[in-house]
Amino acid sequence: MAPEVRIWTREEIATRILDGDNLVIYRDSLLRIPDSWLQAHPGGALAILHFVGRDATDEIEAYHFDQTLNGRMRGYIIGKIERGPGGVWEPLVPPVAKGWVRKTWVGKGGREGTWEREAETRTKADDDTLLESEVLLVSKDAKGKTVEAPTLATLTPPPSALSPEVQQRHSDSYRELHKRVTAAGLYETPFITGYGPEFIRYFSALALSTVAYNYGWFKTSAVLLGFVWHQMTFFVHDLGHMGVTHNWALDRVIAILAADLFGGLSVGWWVSASTAPLLYRHLARPLRLIITTFIIVSPGTIVKPITHFSLFSRHESSRPRPRHPAYAVLCGLESIS
Repeated sequence: MAPEVRIWTREEIATRILDGDNLVIYRDSLLRIPDSWLQAHPGGALAILHFVGRDATDEIEAYHFDQTLNGRMRGYIIGKIERGPGGVWEPLVPPVAKGWVRKTWVGKGGREGTWEREAETRTKADDDTLLESEVLLVSKDAKGKTVEAPTLATLTPPPSALSPEVQQRHSDSYRELHKRVTAAGLYETPFITGYGPEFIRYFSALALSTVAYNYGWFKTSAVLLGFVWHQMTFFVHDLGHMGVTHNWALDRVIAILAADLFGGLSVGWWVSASTAPLLYRHLARPLRLIITTFIIVSPGTIVKPITHFSLFSRHESSRPRPRHPAYAVLCGLESIS
């Protein structure tokens, strides 16, 4: 006799989320994602945390292979959900979207945890320029009112001009389009016709840059070399999203060779930091993005975590200086918003 499947109501799911569970809806099933998988998730922890209490069916099926859906994913199912009128799931607001982060550790009685507020929220009631459905995260005011943990009101979404029924129709339309794109093979990587011309362009520009340098045309060489580095960032971007071989391990190894060794950027850090950046940490500062070869991040960048220069690297004498002034173009680019 098959075991009885538990049916979870929206209120029960909200209570469990407030207790620290990472609950995500996939089709009609309720997934409980363990904390251990958050950091191991190839897409980063924030990709999961931003769908706590929400229906992530479209995103899960778009970014996961069948073997993942039918393997690891099934091990996280703890029951079915009770949908609302018309078979529509009314989403909850993920705690992380309100600035709440769950800190966990292993204590004497097993895994324990507590909530920490890393940001404050602003809505249309605080700022008339925001839409009614918008929730803006800003730096936490240390002198402001302190709340120990999120409440049911925290998980309640603000009013939206789109009814759940309309949102469901949008989702159904997307799923139909996703099926057509998959059937047409448009998600498959065209290695010869796609990346073939790309690599011809990369190596041609690199060869011309070398020739120009040997002839003493340093400005021309710098521009061509900058073009190569610039184009390689797009290649690494595709690798970071498993968009080349569609194999996580293989794409990551290639990305390490292309980014870490050739470009000087930790692709592992980039994937973790850019998956779903929390923009509130340094909103009060101008956005400064300093690119050295690929990227060196200074305080004020929008990605998380913020990478600061060490005390040693702040010293001018510790930084490599270009042999020719023209190569300074490749060593620094500051964009201020």
